[in-house]
Amino acid sequence: MNIDLTSIIASFTLVTLAELGDKTQIATIMLSSRFKPIPVLIGSITGFLAVNVICFALGYFANIHISSFLAKMCAAVLFIAFGILSLRSGFEDDELQLKSDNSSIFLTTFILISSMELADKTNLAVLAISLESTSPFHAFIGVLLSALLVMSISVAIGAKLIRALRFKWIKLLSSASFIIFGLYLLIELLMLG
Repeated sequence: MNIDLTSIIASFTLVTLAELGDKTQIATIMLSSRFKPIPVLIGSITGFLAVNVICFALGYFANIHISSFLAKMCAAVLFIAFGILSLRSGFEDDELQLKSDNSSIFLTTFILISSMELADKTNLAVLAISLESTSPFHAFIGVLLSALLVMSISVAIGAKLIRALRFKWIKLLSSASFIIFGLYLLIELLMLG
């Protein structure tokens, strides 16, 4: 089997550029500023890849559509709920979130990231890649490498935030950001119909 470097490089570049500054990257930074970095990294990569594997399959087998409205509505509700629940949990113990169980951190991250990825611009890029690629397997390798790079950088940034800022301020900032992103998604859905 020959390695199709063009497919790997093209998909890596397209997905990396689509993810830079995207809500998935920002959410990963916020989660890793509050939780242990390794389960956040594994959860974010797994959530990202789970949705994009489905997009690859959909693109490859074509003519199957995910309701963009429903996917964005679910993501918006999850964003807002996570932000509100996070604010309500209190500030008593700065280390509380960092001591959380790895599996619950992974699950929280996986659910948030995968729901955010549904009907995202990255999905459109992955669908386009899978439809146009002569080597879907190699194109997927590029997507995988992009996820590893972007999520690793995001987790590293978030882990540095916990050392630079007091936990109370990180918690307020990340909770508010989740609520704002959720409201933004809801407004976008209502305006675009």
